[in-house]
Amino acid sequence: MATVEINLQSYQRHGYLSGFQIVPSGQVPQLLDLYWRLRHLLPLGMSTQQMDWWHTSDRELWQLCSLPIILDHVETILGPDFYLWGSQFFSKEPGDGKTTPWHQDAFYWPLRPHRSVTVWLAFTDTNEENSAMQVIPGSHRIGPVNHEQSMTKSDVLDMEVMKDRFDPSTAVALNLKAGQISLHDDRIIHGSGPNHSQKLRCGLTLRYSAGEVKCDLSVWPFFRAFWLRGVDYWQHNPVGIPPQADMKRYIQVTPSENR
Repeated sequence: MATVEINLQSYQRHGYLSGFQIVPSGQVPQLLDLYWRLRHLLPLGMSTQQMDWWHTSDRELWQLCSLPIILDHVETILGPDFYLWGSQFFSKEPGDGKTTPWHQDAFYWPLRPHRSVTVWLAFTDTNEENSAMQVIPGSHRIGPVNHEQSMTKSDVLDMEVMKDRFDPSTAVALNLKAGQISLHDDRIIHGSGPNHSQKLRCGLTLRYSAGEVKCDLSVWPFFRAFWLRGVDYWQHNPVGIPPQADMKRYIQVTPSENR
């Protein structure tokens, strides 16, 4: 049972919440130790975008994804029956000019119904200067929106929300201190700019879905539901088995053609 208090009404209205301290500041170095241990497993020159779904293969990362205090926040939003299915590091080096275009996660995910929440855990302080994520408050309530080909070659994603569907001037930056989290709905429009600072911007996204959410396995055959709370009454998805050891070498968990 969830033991934290969050403003569920605000989440339902705006599509996000932000600024919850999950990892005490004194333990932040351990977060960075985890990041660098995993990053050093990447082949030379490979993007950190490939540090994706590694909770399926690394015990320490799995333990972070299943911290009770994180699950308490998620339970308040999704209810008592939910599972973890995704994780991915998002980091930008100092001066990294890459951007993430305005998009909805739900556009990319073969999941129905839309009852998923992303937890963004800051491993470093993030703000507008070093590319904090930005959201369009309330945009989740307009439902799925059309995307078009992105014309910005530096974008991490190749599709973006059509510009006539939202007002970018209403964007809010989710500035976080290291060890804090934000939470956002899978339909909220969000993105991030380049890292103009001389500091690393690094965060981990954790993807959770309510028990009734079903994955289209013809699109994502590798999908596994790692149940963390409640009961799988629906049995829609293959069940994942938590890893028992830490990764020692690079593992490509998801085929690139399914990304």
